[in-house]
Amino acid sequence: MTELHPETFEEYHPGGPISSLRRLEVLYGAITEAAEGEIDSKYDLYHTPGELDEFVVQDNENRYLVTLEVDVTGDSPELNGISADPLQPSDVAKLGYARYPWGRGIDHSITERGAKGGWNIDKTVRYSSEKLEKWSNASGKEEAVGRVADENPDGWVIRDLQTLSSRDDIADEIEQHLRPAFPSADSPRVVATVAIKLDPDSLEAPPEGTPENGYYYPGQLPILNDGMVARKNHKLATKNVPSPSKGEGTCMVTGERGEVFGTAEDPLAFFTVQHSEKFANLKKVESWRSHPVSSEAALLLQSGTSLVENCSRTRDGLRVYTLPYVVDCDHGSAEWLYGAIEDADETSIHRIQQHAENVDESFAEALRFYVIGVRNDSGDINVLHEVPNVDIYWPREVGKAHLDVLESSLFGSAAGFHRPDPDGWRHIAEATQTEDVVKAITSGRYARDTLAFSDADAPTSNDPREWLVTALLTGESVPADKLLSQYVERIASATNPEDENFPTYLVLTQYAQLEALARADLLSTPDDRPELKATPRTTMNETTGPLDFGDSLPDPTDLEPDGNVKQYHARKYRLERFLEERDAFQDNDERCGAFLFGVFLGELANHQSYNRDMNRTLRDQHPADRITAERMHRVYPDLQQRSGVYANGDQLFPETERLLKDVFAEAPPDDWSLPVEDVRFFYALGLAYGSDAQSQAKQLRKDLGVYEDEDESGDSTDE
Repeated sequence: MTELHPETFEEYHPGGPISSLRRLEVLYGAITEAAEGEIDSKYDLYHTPGELDEFVVQDNENRYLVTLEVDVTGDSPELNGISADPLQPSDVAKLGYARYPWGRGIDHSITERGAKGGWNIDKTVRYSSEKLEKWSNASGKEEAVGRVADENPDGWVIRDLQTLSSRDDIADEIEQHLRPAFPSADSPRVVATVAIKLDPDSLEAPPEGTPENGYYYPGQLPILNDGMVARKNHKLATKNVPSPSKGEGTCMVTGERGEVFGTAEDPLAFFTVQHSEKFANLKKVESWRSHPVSSEAALLLQSGTSLVENCSRTRDGLRVYTLPYVVDCDHGSAEWLYGAIEDADETSIHRIQQHAENVDESFAEALRFYVIGVRNDSGDINVLHEVPNVDIYWPREVGKAHLDVLESSLFGSAAGFHRPDPDGWRHIAEATQTEDVVKAITSGRYARDTLAFSDADAPTSNDPREWLVTALLTGESVPADKLLSQYVERIASATNPEDENFPTYLVLTQYAQLEALARADLLSTPDDRPELKATPRTTMNETTGPLDFGDSLPDPTDLEPDGNVKQYHARKYRLERFLEERDAFQDNDERCGAFLFGVFLGELANHQSYNRDMNRTLRDQHPADRITAERMHRVYPDLQQRSGVYANGDQLFPETERLLKDVFAEAPPDDWSLPVEDVRFFYALGLAYGSDAQSQAKQLRKDLGVYEDEDESGDSTDE
């Protein structure tokens, strides 16, 4: 585990409980600074060495430090040469690097970080000469640095840089020196800086450390660090405002009084006066009154940026942040959090929670997550959801309920469906365990795999999948009708009219999810249809001995008194039992009718496909997203007629047809009031059941030991 320097952490910890996002971001900044070690100088908090992590040499990648060697020991400053060497991690500290995170401006330090896409020699020359001119205030646009040059006793160093950068031929001179030293014709990642040769005794504030070949780097020279500090503090009060926004007030993060600034930004860019229209009554210049942040808090917000970004990932065009914390964070907890975030390939709720439980159960109980979904429209930040206090309780509750569903009679030969193999549909596969479901819930896959697709290029605050993710994390009630509507839309998008395959496993996963939410008591239903959230009844006939497969197999005499169980008996037993165990069907004839109609049509479609080699079946002609009660009423006679033709005047699936006839007689489809999303989803479930009916009936007979090879006749009724 990475050790945090205790005194540094104590110095920067915001104090008190973590009660807001800003305090959490400052805590991350304190942790980051403590990970860097002891506080060496007053400039430490301004430096951002971590921002160069992706620019130092790793695995022989093309990354270079370009150094302009400037001699100020003579009457006039001279550019003596330029070196271009691989940037080693040990070089970073001497560069005094301070990143200006946003916008197109130059970095706060005279050391400049190039683009991640790399710089070629032309760009390196151009940006090096421009930076020298801008940063030193030779162009008159960096007044804060200019004041340091005029007022600091060692300001003559900056003024010499102004003189050098003002030469008309400085760009040509830089190119002349750089071209032989530049590594290749490619565009490597480049960090450009200035090293200065001077007499240490000529400075009021002497340089720190040892020079290299007589040259000091910016991090070693207090005068260049003072220029960096001046520029950085100036930006805290002037970003996107015509005059400085600062004054005497109470810092919104630390609660301490002192000088506060109004344009300090945070790692997530939630506050910016550039988009003042999003903040009611905000006056840009007076923003220090409504968003007061001290300089130290502002710098800690920036220091925590890398840690915050490590806790983010992209999901369907949305940037999702999952920030772990404990409310009362001491040094030990901070060390654990830093290790968990820094060492993780993925900072998911599930992975970090499991890691905590393996180390310290009491700490795991205190662990919380601040979860935020953000859409970034070219810098215009939109927060689509924000949940500050997530823990693992509700994902675990739903995960356990989902496993209960997988182990119930919804699956298995006795009454339910076939489960896919371990490499199949992941949420209902044979190998699925509770923690697999919890992981899927916290990562968003549990919702993403069952609900309708949204526009990944433009995610909105009403994205249904993000809505369900939030509900599963917080225990928010889930309206059944909204869920069913989303299920049907997803089924429609997964059904290809040109493809014979019906998305059976998608429908089963949706139904397993629906039952799991009901078991976890998260499903809310309309007052007139409470049976939707009723969990299946326990009507299982437990068996023991050789036939005990753990899915409540019946005795063969339960299917046929003489024990001579045929295919028809198995189908009949399974279907009746599936219906009897569910109040959703027993207490609502209309839903039962929709389901049985789907079963009947699914069985006929299966017969058309496998026994009559038909390419376009009834299932293709009547997709779930187009079915209505009126359409069922109109199509039903045609199904009866087809069954009679296929069975030579008899019934092809008599057990289904008898049940369906009875239900339709009790509740004719042309008189239904059941909402269409309810009709369509349970019709789709019936299609899945009917498609699986023959193979599952055969499996039941095999499990009961009453199946014989000669039964492979393909006969449907088999009475």
